Amino acid sequence: MKWSDLFAAPDTKWFEMDEKMIIIQLAGGLGNQMFQYALYLQLKDLGREVKIDDVSGFEQDAQRMPALAPFGITYERPSGEELRKMLDSSMLPWHRVRRKLFGRHKKSYFEQGKLFIPEVLTWDDIYLEGYWQTEKYFQPVEKQVRDAYDTDRLSAYLERAGLWSVGESGDAGKAGKEKKGCSGNGGERKSAGQYLQEINNGCSVSLHVRRGDYLTPENQNLYGGICTDAYYMEGIRQMRERYPGCRFFLFTNDREWARRQFSQDRDKAEADITWVDLQGAGDNDYMEFLLMSRCKHHILANSSFSWWASYLNQNPGKTVLAPQRWLNGADNSDFYRADMQKIMVTQA
Repeated sequence: MKWSDLFAAPDTKWFEMDEKMIIIQLAGGLGNQMFQYALYLQLKDLGREVKIDDVSGFEQDAQRMPALAPFGITYERPSGEELRKMLDSSMLPWHRVRRKLFGRHKKSYFEQGKLFIPEVLTWDDIYLEGYWQTEKYFQPVEKQVRDAYDTDRLSAYLERAGLWSVGESGDAGKAGKEKKGCSGNGGERKSAGQYLQEINNGCSVSLHVRRGDYLTPENQNLYGGICTDAYYMEGIRQMRERYPGCRFFLFTNDREWARRQFSQDRDKAEADITWVDLQGAGDNDYMEFLLMSRCKHHILANSSFSWWASYLNQNPGKTVLAPQRWLNGADNSDFYRADMQKIMVTQA
């Protein structure tokens, strides 16, 4: 390369791939990744060349990692050269100088808003960053998506790992044993297998309370004031009215807050709520996801985790209660499925 070439307009031939390709960035937690992979399946079905970048989305996120392997899912990954060409990220000196002079020649789209963008399904040469959180992106391949997220296959993974009998602090025990000193009902922690048996044997309702990262100032602006105390208590009231004798299984990442909220004897809250406590157990996100999906009915948090758990619930008569809005400050109506019923309460 001549020195003068650095000051010429970029040669677009360098950015051209050997063949047109879509690369989907994998990012976020389990529920977000499930939406991204569902879009991958839809684009593959449309005949696109599609690959998943499961590295870039986690470089600045130390808390998360690719999470789909326990479902037995595999996918094609782009080569380093394919990523560099698509994102114009080569660190060779002349490319770095060229970018300073002419800007980055990046073929990518960052999802704006939360509404369905039908054009996404027509593109054939682009890098996609986003969560794609609506079933409209994959309705034509719903069967493929449900097969990919087969909860029986996930259960088999947990069985092979010896996790169904895990009790306190990851210690493996028999499914019939209970561990003392943890805050399930009666002060006892049960194994995942015991929770599953109770869920299967009765009129079970998953109650998902997500706090944790939702409480940070930046996330409060987006998620705060939606799944309020009033929302959950109204959901509980409606479920009790529809299904007398039902039992609630509470899944939460803030047990102390949930205990304060639901243990007060407001409308017999303590009597029919089981706190699912798998803390200390390896892969407890997968166990909680599977347990949640096996419940007969659901009260959702505004979380993709409980969205997918309720989606994969095979009970044809399931009731799925959801907050009247999913996010603040954005139209997210496409997030709702036909089987989701909004709880209308006065919210902050």
